[in-house]
Amino acid sequence: METNKLYVSNLPYTATEEEIRTMFGNVDKVKSLRMVTTKGGKFKGFCYVEYETEEAARRAVMELNDKDVGERKMQVAISNPPKASSKDSRIAFPEREDGTFKRKAKMNFMVPRAVSKPVAATKPGDAKSVDTKSVDAKSVDTKSVDSKSVDSSTPPEPTTKSDNIVPKSMLSNSEFSKLFNK
Repeated sequence: METNKLYVSNLPYTATEEEIRTMFGNVDKVKSLRMVTTKGGKFKGFCYVEYETEEAARRAVMELNDKDVGERKMQVAISNPPKASSKDSRIAFPEREDGTFKRKAKMNFMVPRAVSKPVAATKPGDAKSVDTKSVDAKSVDTKSVDSKSVDSSTPPEPTTKSDNIVPKSMLSNSEFSKLFNK
């Protein structure tokens, strides 16, 4: 807790620094005032007011909390920022030992691989060769197919129910949900 700093919210967007400084200056001398703004410079409706002593801050809370300012009821509370984490959260890409930066991974973990990367046919006669025209949405991944059983006339049979599924094209929502309900 920052016992001598106040968090003031629900202020009118038209409030100026002078108005706020005068209002809180009537309680005691204001050490600093920080109005939070957008990148464009517009006031967001809240600010931080710092006093010299914590008694002055407590008095300001008692006197000014729920006071009408414009058409709004101003909220005043002792500032209680979240604890800082042990990691430096300001670094978006942490530096590696070799001096390069590690980028964060894409957030595509929610899409099953069988849907996001359809299997393409390889050279004929290859052990992992699968004719994609004959593979329907309920067939299995090439890893689970024995190389002797690959035949272009019939789709390969799954070895177990937990095998990966290879779609031949994009699935509709109902087809996709059926994959999970097996």
